[in-house]
Amino acid sequence: MIQNRRFSLPRALLLSSLIFILLGVASCGTQDIVFVYPDEAIDFQLRNLKMPAVYIDAVTDMRPLEQRTGQGHFFTIIYPKDEAWEVPATQIYAEALAQDLDQTNLVELVPLHAQADYILSMDLLSLSCELKRSPASFLLAAAIGAGAGMALGDDASHRLKLGAVLAVITAVAVPVPTNNYAEAEVRLTLKDRTGNILWQKSCLGEIEERIYLTATAREDQQLVNEHLTKAVKRANACLLGQMRQYLLENAGK
Repeated sequence: MIQNRRFSLPRALLLSSLIFILLGVASCGTQDIVFVYPDEAIDFQLRNLKMPAVYIDAVTDMRPLEQRTGQGHFFTIIYPKDEAWEVPATQIYAEALAQDLDQTNLVELVPLHAQADYILSMDLLSLSCELKRSPASFLLAAAIGAGAGMALGDDASHRLKLGAVLAVITAVAVPVPTNNYAEAEVRLTLKDRTGNILWQKSCLGEIEERIYLTATAREDQQLVNEHLTKAVKRANACLLGQMRQYLLENAGK
């Protein structure tokens, strides 16, 4: 006698659940996120003027709580949380700013406070990504899978069972439209050696792109590389451009 090889509904749902779990586990094996900051090609050198000596002082972390701890799990996710970074966010930004200051030739960085013409401090207001995806996208993917199951099944009962399985599988496995928004906001304060504030500005750098990800995909390192580094670069370009203007206007004073 030929045995019926069709899955029962409980077995089909169990199979789809296992697929979901395995895909989730496969996507959760993450390492600490590193900040691979791109080089700067712009030259901000103060022509015919002595290069100011600048000492980089402390970075004050003023990011909102949701950025420090991370938030969300599926449709809206704020990341990376502090525990995910290889080094603290304040160190990440300080090193990025130092790199831009050095590569733009705007100022000479000095290791000691007493060697500096100016003291530069930083308030880190924001450094984060936000991933957003719509429930409707997953419903559409599930509907496609269910439709395929209904079309491929042998009879009404089998079509329903197969449609349920394929609906779950396609909802999990099919990449859906996803928006990734990255922002970096920083306030810089330039002081003289006695602590008097000479110049202070804040700038926001933003990047938003539409990508396609599966339900369980968390490509945090790649998205930080592609979007958050560019957001920091935009914020710093804004800040250093305004700092250069201040230095030019106040040269020799």
